[in-house]
Formats: sequence, structure tokens, C-alpha cells
Amino acid sequence: MPAGREMAFMAWFVAGVIAAVVAPPALADEPSELVEALESAVIGAIERARPSVVAITRIRSADGVTRAVRGMPVEPDPELDRGIGIGLGMPEVRPGFPNEAAPEFYAVPGESGSGVVIGSQGEILTAYHLVRGARRLRVRSERAEFDAEIIAADPRTDLAVIVPRAGSNMPEPLVPLTIGTAERLRPGSFLVTLGNPYNAARDGKATASFGILANVARRIEPPRGDNPNIRQFFQFQPTLLQLDNRLNLGMSGGAVVTLKGELVGITSSEASASGFDAAAGYAIPLDARGRRAVASLIKGEEVEYGFIGISLGPGANVVGRVREGTLAWKAELAPGDRILAVGDRELADDESALPLALAEVPAGATVTLKVLHQGQVVERRVVMSKYPVAGEVIATVRPEPWRGARIDFSSVLASTTQNTEETLELMTRGGVGVIEVAPGSPADAAGLARGDVIAAVDGKPVATPAEFRGAVADRAGKPVKLTVRSGLDEEREVVVEGL
Repeated sequence: MPAGREMAFMAWFVAGVIAAVVAPPALADEPSELVEALESAVIGAIERARPSVVAITRIRSADGVTRAVRGMPVEPDPELDRGIGIGLGMPEVRPGFPNEAAPEFYAVPGESGSGVVIGSQGEILTAYHLVRGARRLRVRSERAEFDAEIIAADPRTDLAVIVPRAGSNMPEPLVPLTIGTAERLRPGSFLVTLGNPYNAARDGKATASFGILANVARRIEPPRGDNPNIRQFFQFQPTLLQLDNRLNLGMSGGAVVTLKGELVGITSSEASASGFDAAAGYAIPLDARGRRAVASLIKGEEVEYGFIGISLGPGANVVGRVREGTLAWKAELAPGDRILAVGDRELADDESALPLALAEVPAGATVTLKVLHQGQVVERRVVMSKYPVAGEVIATVRPEPWRGARIDFSSVLASTTQNTEETLELMTRGGVGVIEVAPGSPADAAGLARGDVIAAVDGKPVATPAEFRGAVADRAGKPVKLTVRSGLDEEREVVVEGL
């Protein structure tokens, strides 16, 4: 194609985005100026975002347990602490190659990825699968290298937040990136991705690529042999952004930004299963669901998901079975009801709309459902239970235990994350679950154990952790009688002494 025609074609292609993002009131007449304007917008977005993107190296625990968590002791690693490699041991010095044993040589294993600074205290958003199983986390930015620790991680959204470990050498504060609104994206939106491919991550300078949003709300099938009980959102609900930017190994946890330099997604190269669409790029969107997860994680809290304990019937948003005793049954939901809206959110005619909408409602909250019941539109108010998220949920800020026992919704005691008979059976029997008991505590002395269900406090039934806390709030220093079940055993009375 002649150079003039090629330039004209490029000008036609970019004119729309230039008008929306970077152009002055009157567009330039010359095609070359339009192309230069787009180039300037892309360069500006990269320059704004790059200081906020870091390289992360994971040093695995031998037993797969995640230990790089705030509050857990740091395992010494002399070579890492001296800056010689990243947990790989002393490399061999080979003739004709750089001195890999020198402190300035930054060895990079395949255990590397990316992160994005989002908080004023150095909070870094990254992918959960990148930090899972780490005994140490090493972060490198353009200006600093330091140890980091996890403050919260959520396997369901595949997101985690890490922070510089106390005492880390931080010569300059990290630069946070502004979080944008992924809901505004449409196929064709121009996007920049930044991350640290593992073979180039030694200097902490993020690599950028430019492309368009290829599609939204994508669902990826998990690799063969994947455990269905620890699937993330994108493996059973259509939630991912699909990019035409290729994401190489090590790009997980990187930034997806608009031409305004706003963060709208976190890259996930793990979503591109080997042997399938490796040339495609995927990202976790920072839409309402993603931003809610980030808001919890940055505070060190668990991300909770609403759950009402129904099975789905034939058709979109149709109620199937409703077990007696569940919160859905108490709200008078019935088989065959079609749920039209969850709160203010109208539901699309899609099989995934209801589960996704319910997941956005916090556990314990009361929500109004608009329901088509026997030909009439009615409202049903239901208290949300909690979806049982499997995998390693990490939260360093949690509600204080009561006399050594941590209390949660009974639904989280199920052994799977699927809507099984076990989960529904737990919900029909009411009560709240005991998820942890401190050894030597009054709860331990009274015989409470993990997996027990507390049905009542001093004879008063409780169905949510909030109801339990309310029932024991005025009993400080006094013994409290609990009605307790272990599995499907008969109820028994347990007296927990006051502190």
C-alpha cells in the first residue's frame, strides 16, 4: 500500500478514539497528526502507569503452605538476603557468561509475575495464584527491591493484596495507580497492558503492550484434572475481559489501563490454558464486583459472597428446589419463582445473571428480591447467607473470636463449594458455624470444636453471626449456655465460662 494511502487508513482507524481521548475541539486535518496524537496518548498512559507496576518473585514453601503472610515469621534465606539470586542457591560460574554469582545479578526463576500499586501505604494488587504457596515474596520496582507480605487473598476472584514487609528498605514511596470503571469498556476500547515477563523482570521496569478489548464476560474452561471445588469466578461464570494483547508467562497480576491511565483490570495469563488460546490475553475486570473485592482485600479482610441456598430450575433466574428451614424458605421463595431483580439490579435473561448478582451482596445483608410468583410480581426480603469459598482464603483482619471461638455462617462448613445437598442440609438446620477454636480457651474447655453448629444462645435461636454476637453482647464475664450440634448428632447443651 502506498505510504499516503496507508497513512490515510490509519487516520480513519484512530479518529474516533482521538476525538474521545486526546483531541482538541477541532481535529487536525493532516492524517499524520492524528496518528501522532494516538501515539502521544498511548505513551502518556504508559508513562503514568509504569511507575506503579512492579515485578514479584515467589519463593515457594516446600509443603505448599502460604507463609508469606503478615504476622507469620520470616524464614531466613541467606542468599536472598544478600541479593544473590532469588532462592535458587549459588549459581554456577560458567566461562564466557556473566558472573552470575555477583550481587548485581538478579536471577529470575519461573516463579515470577507482576503487581500494581493501588494504595498510599504501598498496597500492591496482584493475582492470588501468583502468591499462593509462597514462603517469601520479593518485589522489585524501578526504584527499590524489598520483601513483601500478604494481607489478604481471595481464591474466588483470583486477587490478592500484598504490602512491603515491616522494616523493608523503601528509599521512596511507591506510586499508586487510580482505579477506573471497567463497566464503561466496550469491545474495541483501546487498552494498554503492563507487566513483567519473567525473562525480563530482573530490573523491575514494566513491559507495555497496546491493543483493543476483544470481548467481555468471557468464561474459561479449567485444564483437565482441575479441582472443580476451587474454581475461580472466571472458570464457572462469564466474567473475564478478553484482550488482543498477548500475555507472556510472568504477566499475571499486571495492569490493564485506559488511555487516561486508569486501572480497569488485572492481567491473568493463567487463564490461557496451555494448548488452547495461548495467543489471547485475559484480565480480571475491576467492575463493581472487582472493586468490592479490592475494597475488602486492601483492608486485610475476607471477601464475602452472598448465598441464599436454592437450586436453580430450568430457565434463566428460575428457582428450583427450596429446602425447608433455609433463609430462602423463610423469605417465602418457592419453586418456579422467577427472580427479576436483586436489589436495584435488574437481571438479564441469562443463566449466570442470578448467581453473579447474589454474589455481589455481602453475607449477612438483607436484600429485596423482585420475584414473578404465580403470574404476579411480588417482593421478597431475604437475609443473605455466605457462599463457601474453597481454597486458601487469607485475611489478616478478622472479627475478634468469642471466648476463643471464631463464628461464621453454617454454610461455610461444607466440604465443597458447589450447591450440594451437604451445603443445603447445613443451612436447613440453622445456627452458626464454629470455624476455629483456640487451644486452652474457654470455648475449648467447654468442648466446642471446629465444625460444630451453635443453634441457640440461652435458648434463643441464632441464624447469623450478627445474631450470635448480639445474643452474647451483654454476657461479659458470665457463663453462656449454647445449644450445639456436631455433624448430624443430636443437640447438646454446652456452657462456656466467662473470661
